[in-house]
Amino acid sequence: MKAGAMRILPGLRFALVAALTLALGGCFTPFQMVDGNFTPKGRSIAVIAALPEEGNAAIAALVADELRKQTRYQVMSRAQIAQALKPYPQVIKGPYRSAYFEIDVDWRLTDKQKLAAIQRSLGVDYLYVMWAPTAVEAGKNASNLHLIGQLFEFPGAKEVGHGAFQLYIRKDDATNLKKGVEKVARQLAEKTGMLADGKKQ
Repeated sequence: MKAGAMRILPGLRFALVAALTLALGGCFTPFQMVDGNFTPKGRSIAVIAALPEEGNAAIAALVADELRKQTRYQVMSRAQIAQALKPYPQVIKGPYRSAYFEIDVDWRLTDKQKLAAIQRSLGVDYLYVMWAPTAVEAGKNASNLHLIGQLFEFPGAKEVGHGAFQLYIRKDDATNLKKGVEKVARQLAEKTGMLADGKKQ
């Protein structure tokens, strides 16, 4: 399988929204800060799918929904993004050398020039960019979907934070989907200091 493709499981693109579950056991850290002294200077954010796969776009939209619920960010909708970017989603070179059974991460490889052009079209303060380049079978009806994400602040396309993690997918069980996506959004919000007041504990 080539990096940038998500075709290990037939029909994966159509099953993602209805059939995502997240393996939350053990260490799950989808987001960590690059700059420990970061202070948010803006509030608007767009969650961008960086590969032209419906599954990647579906995950990005779910994370955006949770950021909208849990945070003080002003989150662009998928419809707004698609109206401003044509086509959407589209290929954005990501921070990895290859993606087969796992992602070979190199945070320096992201196409920041393309991200800057996208940011100018959207007019947001932050881009949270998500790649879902590979999935590995984990049984007859399950797979591990590998994801990688980076948060950038504009102007300047400064990297704020990043993370690489996995989603465990079962076609017949979506009970952990909400919990998993909530945790992804919450980590980003907590670590950037943008968790909504009512969500703090």
